[in-house]
Amino acid sequence: CEPVISKVLPVLRQQQQDLFIDTSQLVAAIKEQSPMQDQGTIDKVISFLNDCSELLLFGVLTILDIPFLCMYIIGPLMAPGNFPYHLEGRHDGVVTKEDILHVLETFRASHKKSFTVNIDIIICLVKAFELAFAVEGKPNTFLFPSHLPTKKL
Repeated sequence: CEPVISKVLPVLRQQQQDLFIDTSQLVAAIKEQSPMQDQGTIDKVISFLNDCSELLLFGVLTILDIPFLCMYIIGPLMAPGNFPYHLEGRHDGVVTKEDILHVLETFRASHKKSFTVNIDIIICLVKAFELAFAVEGKPNTFLFPSHLPTKKL
């Protein structure tokens, strides 16, 4: 199954317009290249690739390009200087969904990258990685600990 994976992953990564694909699309692509592979073997291979960080399984979604995720999604979100509130002198770590979308759109445009993001999935992802936390009683508002001041202002 390894030769099949070495053919499938690069092709899928190149064709990918969205950061996430449905895991069933990955399975279908593998089966297309190697119809003899049984589902159990394919599941084990995908699990192994997840374990060795070749891809990232996130629920029913798969992230095929982890370096891209880190560089163009997670990285910009962890840097408080990218957020408009930081420029206004506010340093409380509280970020809205609109702030997140603005940062990702600005970063994408400034780096001339073509990708689509589902902001709700991105928010679920940063919460799952415990990089941000929902603020109780304030929908679409999150606390990013990395945005808190490191010393008293």
